[in-house]
Amino acid sequence: MAGYTGESATVNFQLEMSQSKSYFPILFSPLGHAVEPYRCRPRLTMDNELPRQELVKCVVVGDSSTGKTRLIVARATKRAMTRAQLFQTHKPSVWAIDQYHRCQEVLENSWEVIDGVSVSLRLWDTFGDHEKDRRFAYGRADVVLLLFSVADAISLRNTTRVWLPEIRHFCPRAPIILCGTKNDLRYADLEALLKERGPVSHQCTKHRPFDPKGIVSPSEGRQFAKEINAFYYESSAYTLYGVDEVFDNVVRAALIARRQHRFWQSNLKKVQRPLPQAPYLPPCPNEPRVVVPPTTYDNDISSLLKDLTCADVTFVVQGEYIHAHKVCLIAASSVFHDLFMLDLSDQLDSSSSQDPEGQSYSAGQHWSSPSPVPQQLMSTSPDIIETPPDNSDHHPHPHHQRSNCDRDRIMLEEGCLSLSPNGNTCVISVRPKTRSGAPPSAGTPHAWRTDRSGFQDSMEGESNVPTSPEMTIVPASLRYLPNKVLNHPAFHSIHLQQAEDPITGRPKLRSVVVLNHKITRDAFRAVLRFLYTGSLSSDTSSNLSDVITAASLLDLSDVVSAVANIKHQEEYMNLEIAEAFLESRRDRFRELFAEKGFLSDMVIKLDDGAVVTHRSLLMVRCDPMLAMLSRHFKERSCQEVILQGFRKSTFKAVLVYLYTDQCPDQLTRSDMLSVIELANFLCLPRLVALAEQCLIHSFRGEAAEKDGDIGENISYLLETCKVHNANQLYLWCVHHTAIHYDDINKKHPRLLRDISQEACKQINCQRWPPLYYLNEIEEFEQQQREKKRLQDRAKKHKWCLK
Repeated sequence: MAGYTGESATVNFQLEMSQSKSYFPILFSPLGHAVEPYRCRPRLTMDNELPRQELVKCVVVGDSSTGKTRLIVARATKRAMTRAQLFQTHKPSVWAIDQYHRCQEVLENSWEVIDGVSVSLRLWDTFGDHEKDRRFAYGRADVVLLLFSVADAISLRNTTRVWLPEIRHFCPRAPIILCGTKNDLRYADLEALLKERGPVSHQCTKHRPFDPKGIVSPSEGRQFAKEINAFYYESSAYTLYGVDEVFDNVVRAALIARRQHRFWQSNLKKVQRPLPQAPYLPPCPNEPRVVVPPTTYDNDISSLLKDLTCADVTFVVQGEYIHAHKVCLIAASSVFHDLFMLDLSDQLDSSSSQDPEGQSYSAGQHWSSPSPVPQQLMSTSPDIIETPPDNSDHHPHPHHQRSNCDRDRIMLEEGCLSLSPNGNTCVISVRPKTRSGAPPSAGTPHAWRTDRSGFQDSMEGESNVPTSPEMTIVPASLRYLPNKVLNHPAFHSIHLQQAEDPITGRPKLRSVVVLNHKITRDAFRAVLRFLYTGSLSSDTSSNLSDVITAASLLDLSDVVSAVANIKHQEEYMNLEIAEAFLESRRDRFRELFAEKGFLSDMVIKLDDGAVVTHRSLLMVRCDPMLAMLSRHFKERSCQEVILQGFRKSTFKAVLVYLYTDQCPDQLTRSDMLSVIELANFLCLPRLVALAEQCLIHSFRGEAAEKDGDIGENISYLLETCKVHNANQLYLWCVHHTAIHYDDINKKHPRLLRDISQEACKQINCQRWPPLYYLNEIEEFEQQQREKKRLQDRAKKHKWCLK
């Protein structure tokens, strides 16, 4: 920026002596020390001075970091300071006065016409350190501009303690203008400003940080000005408010003082006294912006892929068990919806049997039945519970004569059942045997085998084990169960088994689906990952053909398109496919489960009714529900959970959010407040923010219709918002009340008296127009009336002797 430097500034003045008509160049340092003796001259001239032009010298003084240099540069260059320049590290400096000789723009900006008088205003900058010697800077000063910072009350007190005695000592007759700088900080958020400035802006030893409690009001500044018999103004180098007005009145004060000594000059007769400054109305503060926390919906749903706690379906893929959740599969694909909506009542009827102890048990019994599952029906696998074989449906075989306990014990000893490392599959494999049946030798590898030959060895002697590679492998433990053979290219058959719920300990039904032999394990895992997350894993590129085969058999067109894009190296197109897939899945979650309650396994009892829900979705979407349903709480083993103090409609709205990550927008305001209360109870900050956003949008539309007259509707929200941690809605209500304070006070004065003291304090701090501005307007109008009265009096007595 022109004229702004921190180095030593050289001032080259030429003083014209009336007697010798010679010029003596005088050099000044930034501290005001003269290199050669100062020779007084009654008339001061400078280079490039225009004829018939009044030269006014103004000395700018004040504490360090009050904005002296920035105010001078703003006046000399006619440009506002940028935010980056304001946040630069403060360096004590003076403005080089010889810029009037170097920069033509600065020189031209110093020329102006005030009340018909052509003036050249020359500004002298000084250091703000109290111990510096500024005696030569005060020489021949026509006017002194005394600055203090509006955001620093100490700098105002120093005007009478430090600066006024110095000014009266060196310039006893010069008029004084008191100006408060940094006017924009009066209405700025100082706490946010301090964070934005950072420590780099406070390296000056004389710098005092901003104190929100140290803001100087205009009345205080005017009172100080009266005490020192000075005129009072305010300015800002950031907004350019008052910059020209301050220096115009500086010139007027200098010319008025000069007219007292040169009363014969006709060009000074029309100069006015310094005019009163109109108060600055700060801009209306913006509405508080509602910040909605980022969504975790997709991550929550995809986390079910690794969570086997609530898995209710098992896929048998080439002899391996892969677990999944029906709610996710049904929402993701219509094929799985048709599969799991099949009527399997015939399997439940035919699975009734008599256990070895003589106790009858029906496999069709609901999982919530208090009757325990007989121990003989429990499998040694933690995931699969088998029912006894039905001899009427199978041919007699020595192995069929075995009890379930014996068969499971043999399978466990031979290593037929194990959990895979990824935690989502149950591998069926065996240890290799020698022909004599002896344990394997030391050189034989002990790795688990999952191929078809290994599975056949484990069930050696089974006559109905498929031996053709074109046939689907069906585990022997499933051949004893009633099944429904499916005429589908992807599904071979579906079974129902009894399983123990790992959370509640109660028996529950689990579907076991045997897939076609053409679907490989890795390909099905990739498809399953897409159904849960909407994307394919990075290692899918190695078996793209298998994934396409599996997706085609399962009629998953989105997966086929995504794999095709990977093959053609157009992965960027998969973002659009994933977005559309996830949006469609979200809609099905809402339609099938949130509204219709398909496959619900849990009941929430409320004050006016009950709502069926899904345990798996509640646990992954709500942390309190996860703790309540999986930790040491009584609700863990209960089929029903009671929530007192909430209504059915409120919980359904929260349920829609948990299933879709969307806030219902067709609710009344009272219902939305109830949603905020329940969301705060369940620790759902995103739902609270979404409900706040909906309420604010509703209030904003009503305010536009009623011209802002909604104070009666939002006044009762202040306390409610505080109780339920709806802080953003609370701030919006405070902001609206503060902006329309006068209207609300006139129409509903009782409302402002009934709100809490804390809310009243915040409203008064944010009140717009500010209270000080209203007082300043009254003062300014009074000054204008007084000025008009004096002008009328002067016109009336124009020809009278004064």
